[in-house]
Amino acid sequence: MQPQYIWPWSFPTFSISVSKILAIFAILALIISAFWGKVSVGVYRSKQSLAIFLIWVLFHLSDLLSPFPIYIADVSSQIVLSALDTIIIMYFVGLGVLSNVKSYEKAFIAMSLMFGLITVYYAYWANANYFGENWYLFTNGRLNSPAGTSIGDQNALSILIVMGMPILLIGYFYVSKTLLKIICLLSIPLIWHSLFLFGSRGALIALVVTTMFTMKILISHKKSFVNLTKLKQVNFFRKLILSGLVAGVLIQGGVILNRAAETNERVISGSEEPINPRIISWKVGKKLILDYPLLGAGPQRFLMASETLYPGESVHVAHNTFINFSANTGLPVGLLFLSLFWLNYKNFQFCKENNIYLYPVLDFVDKSCAAALTAYFVGALFLDLIIFEAFYFILMLNAVKIFIFKKVLTSSNTLKKPADNSLV
Repeated sequence: MQPQYIWPWSFPTFSISVSKILAIFAILALIISAFWGKVSVGVYRSKQSLAIFLIWVLFHLSDLLSPFPIYIADVSSQIVLSALDTIIIMYFVGLGVLSNVKSYEKAFIAMSLMFGLITVYYAYWANANYFGENWYLFTNGRLNSPAGTSIGDQNALSILIVMGMPILLIGYFYVSKTLLKIICLLSIPLIWHSLFLFGSRGALIALVVTTMFTMKILISHKKSFVNLTKLKQVNFFRKLILSGLVAGVLIQGGVILNRAAETNERVISGSEEPINPRIISWKVGKKLILDYPLLGAGPQRFLMASETLYPGESVHVAHNTFINFSANTGLPVGLLFLSLFWLNYKNFQFCKENNIYLYPVLDFVDKSCAAALTAYFVGALFLDLIIFEAFYFILMLNAVKIFIFKKVLTSSNTLKKPADNSLV
């Protein structure tokens, strides 16, 4: 969210790494919190954290023992492993910093606000370039992602935006101030339009699924809304959002719909050109998994391995996060990756069954994280999202949420229950 990404003419590129400075401050915060006894060690004892740690270890083992020690790739395994190291370290640092039960409300509100601002930040940037007619930033009708960011291409940025959208969709019902409600509501069409500009078909599917999922949990979790007025708001809001999304796709989703139509035309014409390179990638990935089931071909070796073992079927990337994990670093890593979604689904059900709605901040985080993980999961079916900070950030929030919620449940007789379900 550094300003030079979208206003490069006003903000210079810093010679120092802002991310490293923030990481240092976070680590110092953990050390100071631990010194004052404000870090709960129990937050680290979870199946999710164990799974993430094992993924990290197996990643390094796969690189060390790869059957393809010499390879060619646009991004080396060293760069990927370095990024993963940073993400995993910050995941565990974040767990400790956020584990203080006494201050969880302010911490969660700040973290959620940050993710929401990042979403609006890039949605604003995309719409500003469209209405400002900066067509040089578009390629084949698709807006390119901002230069200099670590997000990647339009597809990855689109998934980031879809993951952040539920914070605003759900946040509408958890804020009491009218201005904040208006901001949440008006930001939704801007977010949708930004996704249409990026032209990612995978992100469009993720948008539809995530929106439907969000509307479902708003309706099925009626206890979260303590009065009839808010229940009426939910029903009206649901109809407004769903009809608006359909209209938006039909009116503004031209680039995405045209790409889908072109694919369909190739099917009808029987063109020798691959209908969808993803299908070829998935088939090659399946073969690699069967050839190297334990530790895979090695991080970033997908292209090298496919060209060596299956000439004529080589592809650049796996186009699927599970296949990428499994083919490059072994099937155990892929299964550990899938287990993260199962564990968070079980935690989501546990929170619902134990009336998390009594604690509005935790309830808000619970619903927002569930919807964000849904967005990521759908996007991960079509994209390589191994090194995707937003995913691990949501996992971190969810891990702390379930830890604090269980702490609150065990001491609920001594804690004051909130008077309403408003965040601010």
